[in-house]
Amino acid sequence: MAKTDTLTKKQAEAMMRNSNGKIMNVLFVKRTDGQLREMVCRTGVTKHLKGGPAAYNFDEKHLLPVFDMQVEAGKNGYRSIPLESVRSITINGTHFKVR
Repeated sequence: MAKTDTLTKKQAEAMMRNSNGKIMNVLFVKRTDGQLREMVCRTGVTKHLKGGPAAYNFDEKHLLPVFDMQVEAGKNGYRSIPLESVRSITINGTHFKVR
């Protein structure tokens, strides 16, 4: 069983941003419909980008761009996680609850 620690929202954000592409499991509340979503993802993936600037500024919208590792082959796996609604993160075998 994984060890569990508690992080503040700012600590969780820093941990995700500084994960250096490590695979992580993130539980968060979707902005669109309020449902809980669990995603296996990583930051820093650029292989499938089409080029050009993003349609919006992720920092202004308080979003973290990630690549969803469980998307069907051939589909765009890029997603954004709303940082204010992250509930937990599992990375490097350690589970962190976010308060």
